[in-house]
Amino acid sequence: MRPALVVVDNDPDGSSRAVAAELRETLPWPVTYEVEPDPGIPAARRRTVALALEAGADALVFVDDDEEAPPGWLAALVGHWQASGADAVTGPARRRLPADAPGWARTSDLFDPTGRHRTGERMTKAYTNNALVSRAVLERLDVPFDDAFRHTGSSDLHFFLRAVREGFDVQWCEEAVVEEHIGAARLDWGWYVRRAYRSGAGDTVARRLLDPGPRTVLEVLARALARTGHGVVLAPLSLVRPELRSLAVRRLASGAGTLAGLFGHNYEEYRRADSV
Repeated sequence: MRPALVVVDNDPDGSSRAVAAELRETLPWPVTYEVEPDPGIPAARRRTVALALEAGADALVFVDDDEEAPPGWLAALVGHWQASGADAVTGPARRRLPADAPGWARTSDLFDPTGRHRTGERMTKAYTNNALVSRAVLERLDVPFDDAFRHTGSSDLHFFLRAVREGFDVQWCEEAVVEEHIGAARLDWGWYVRRAYRSGAGDTVARRLLDPGPRTVLEVLARALARTGHGVVLAPLSLVRPELRSLAVRRLASGAGTLAGLFGHNYEEYRRADSV
């Protein structure tokens, strides 16, 4: 199996063209570079899928642009996929905070959305920050990343929820680790609250797109109540245990977003200034 690299630049001006050209000179793999002028993460991801399928890829591996993949990561991801027969494989993204990061950021679980799992464990959800997806999944799920999440994020969550719903086996590989570098812009309470709210709303929107019926509404209401209730319990405790403050804030903001998603509201974190 020979790797190939696909770079889809979501900047209409093609600002990553020079980087891709340099990669062509240094990497022993084929490098494909294309510009996707349609703004939004889903459009860029769909173009990536189309290019991979057109090239005859057996699987497509996703990793976020703020992450670093150490030696052995790809081998672990592909190795588990081949050995297990899973349709998709995901793994941990270990956060890397700057030395001067505030204490509340170190105790937060916002930067670790998938939690801890055992290798081979079947997952009910996953994200494209660290994932391998087989060709069978990509071919089955038409329009793999929905434009409902054009500016909000969570199109990857919706994609994997769809895959699980279709009966595909999504497994965890603890050995396939990437490192996520948390920048200074994310060590701010305002960003933190907005991201927690957006994550809650995105989860609701994703699940309602899959099943808009009353059962989903009831499940969302229960999830919103649980998250908000957890935050309410943690809030007074955080007065004497400061390490709980970030957890309390996240639960409250996530609960509010979970409820807001029922009404189609979300925070457009990724809206570009030139998009409409």
